[in-house]
Amino acid sequence: MFGQVLVFADFLLNYADPRFIAEIDVDNIVSAPTHYIGKDGDERIIDLIFQCPLKNGEGSLMAVIVFEHQSKSLKAIPLKLHKYIAAIWDAEKKEGKSLSAPYFLVLRTGKKPHRGAYPMMADSLPKGSDGMPLGHVPEIEYDVIDLPTWSLGNLVGGTELRLALGMLLKMTGENLDGFTEALKPLLEFTDEGQKIELTKELLDFVDKAFAAHNCRLDAAKVNEAIKTIFPGKEQTMIKSYIDELRDEGIAIGKAEGEAAGRAKMVLKALRTKFVKVPKGIEGAVLVMSDPIALESLLEHVFHSTTLDEFATELR
Repeated sequence: MFGQVLVFADFLLNYADPRFIAEIDVDNIVSAPTHYIGKDGDERIIDLIFQCPLKNGEGSLMAVIVFEHQSKSLKAIPLKLHKYIAAIWDAEKKEGKSLSAPYFLVLRTGKKPHRGAYPMMADSLPKGSDGMPLGHVPEIEYDVIDLPTWSLGNLVGGTELRLALGMLLKMTGENLDGFTEALKPLLEFTDEGQKIELTKELLDFVDKAFAAHNCRLDAAKVNEAIKTIFPGKEQTMIKSYIDELRDEGIAIGKAEGEAAGRAKMVLKALRTKFVKVPKGIEGAVLVMSDPIALESLLEHVFHSTTLDEFATELR
């Protein structure tokens, strides 16, 4: 979500240094390409970079969001920022462009806000007998932004920004009971189609992110969230999603074989509705070779209220 320019611009307006905001043309911010860095190209910038043109037309600001998930220390940040700006400037020089001014924002999503001074390069370098760093120490300034007071009620900004911040807060915290609350900004969308699309994107994102950490939202939490955002319409939303999956399955089927495409379509629908699919059910679906039977199973996903009910139809 932070990759969307609108979300990033909203983030800048609400959380960045006002001095920088006053100088940039917010309406013309664009995503900037990341570049491989390191001698062998084995290290890559994985945070977000945006090029922000200055209002006076005299160049641009290269704004970088550095994500520190559950970070206990910012000790590694200074060296990382030196690598980033060196890579950016090197790429701009090779492309014959003017060098951009760097602006680094470290977005922390740890369990506690950062306390004390921000670490600098001098902290990691040798000191003289007077305790001062030796040599000419290069330093890069940066801002640290913690999720405000660790409360969804205190998040500021537009709808999508508060969704992004709320999701980060809940996904890095210890308690997921407030997952539904993190999705409540969706209620501000008046366009039902847009609300449905964004909800599906969020649930898909959460599912993949949690799976990467061997964690899942249980079906009860997902159903609670959908009922809150779409009161009385949760079944319609799921049906709409299944219809889209049917089209997707047909496209996959043309490339991989009709049965394989429809099997993937059924599993995706199951994960959307029930979040976690037992390996037994997954295996049974994947070995099916009858496209018509798989099409029928997709309908059963919509009508089944539990995985056991679906499993009965599968047998």
